[in-house]
Amino acid sequence: MNAKQALAKAGLQVPELSDKLFFSIREVSDVCGVEPHVLRYWETEFKHIKPVKKSGNRRFYRHRDVYAVLQIKHLLYDLNFTIRGAKKRLLNGDLEDIVEQKDSQSVLRQLKQELMEINKLLD
Repeated sequence: MNAKQALAKAGLQVPELSDKLFFSIREVSDVCGVEPHVLRYWETEFKHIKPVKKSGNRRFYRHRDVYAVLQIKHLLYDLNFTIRGAKKRLLNGDLEDIVEQKDSQSVLRQLKQELMEINKLLD
């Protein structure tokens, strides 16, 4: 499963990216909903974001960089990970593992609900 599929499985809106090879920091900012200064900071914190730097230190992001930004944003903003926790999670596994963990938690909640209903029937 690639990053785009894993993001979609997590229930995120995955934007359709154009066929361009590279995106400017402004384009990535607009697509991901993250300010450019945040993207620059995340580059220093996460090895998964590696834009190509051209003349004048201008950054150009590839598709995989955009999907990495979306993964990191999901970890930090939706799942409330800290930077340190998100780094650790990305080192231990990709978003697919996180999705599986989230699914297992919902299964456990559903199982608990069913057990409580059975308990009511037995009373």
